Amino acid sequence: MERDSILYKIRRKGQVIAQHIIPDEWMCKFYSRILLKKKVDLKNPKTFNEKIQWLKIHDYPNNQLVIQGADKYRVRKYVQEKGLENILVPMIADWDNPEKINWDELPDKFVLKCNHGCAYNILCADKSSFDKEDAVKKMKKWMKEDFGAFNIETHYSKIVPHITCEEYLGECIIDYKFFCFNGEPKYIYVSSDLVHDRQAQIGFFYLDGTKMPLIRDDYAPMDIEELPPFFENMKKDAEVLCEDFPFVRVDFFVANNTYYFAELTFTPSGGMMPFNPDKYDLEWGENMDISKIQERKILGGGYDDVVMCISRFPAVNELAREVA
Repeated sequence: MERDSILYKIRRKGQVIAQHIIPDEWMCKFYSRILLKKKVDLKNPKTFNEKIQWLKIHDYPNNQLVIQGADKYRVRKYVQEKGLENILVPMIADWDNPEKINWDELPDKFVLKCNHGCAYNILCADKSSFDKEDAVKKMKKWMKEDFGAFNIETHYSKIVPHITCEEYLGECIIDYKFFCFNGEPKYIYVSSDLVHDRQAQIGFFYLDGTKMPLIRDDYAPMDIEELPPFFENMKKDAEVLCEDFPFVRVDFFVANNTYYFAELTFTPSGGMMPFNPDKYDLEWGENMDISKIQERKILGGGYDDVVMCISRFPAVNELAREVA
């Protein structure tokens, strides 16, 4: 669904309204029924999607390290503190308001990003033909959005919106995304043309480059002939960046015969990733140990077994009966 379409805008507004009146757990169950056609067990999560959804409800909203890591501007400090400043994409400038951008000071090619969500990117390959007014309009709109309300990813709601301008790496960029469990990279997903979203190609691989029999039906398949010569260095950097989390996807850009840090992703597909075949949902979930976090929440009184309150909205009570 195109972002500029009326249906997309209506859906987004509905998600924001629902997020403010319906408990997160109910919404997670509802979305899973709609998108994955399956129930999720959030009392005793076992699969990858169930554990991600449990974390995004009970841990991520108040986990300051996760909030920093999801922040595409402030994560740069985290990467620097890990001693990996050399793999950051060079930043040209940053602002808290798109109206403050001095276009004359920017190079002929650059990339603008908002830090508090997904796909908030604008590529400029030629400043002489770049529509600056449209870019400002888009960023002003994005800065007002609560991305965290769209798919119950509340940690994004805690991020202060900011704009960065980074060096333009070119159009032939390949993404290498390391799925890391309890401090250890386990799988990679390689993708191209993600800028154009559904035109993208993706493939899942083991760390030796062997292709996994796992596909995403919503993307075209992708193969790789061989891993890049710097793959082992990239994997070591992923190990450093993932060591503080029970799960994180460490993403890199591969361009110009080298690699750069892209982002840390804590909730792939919002915890509603469509596995085909479905068995990998459980297999990946078994790799993720969240028991210490669960124990800490229970002992600290921060984990409500089920968020059950009698709502004054009849529609909410009806939804609860549907997803329970």
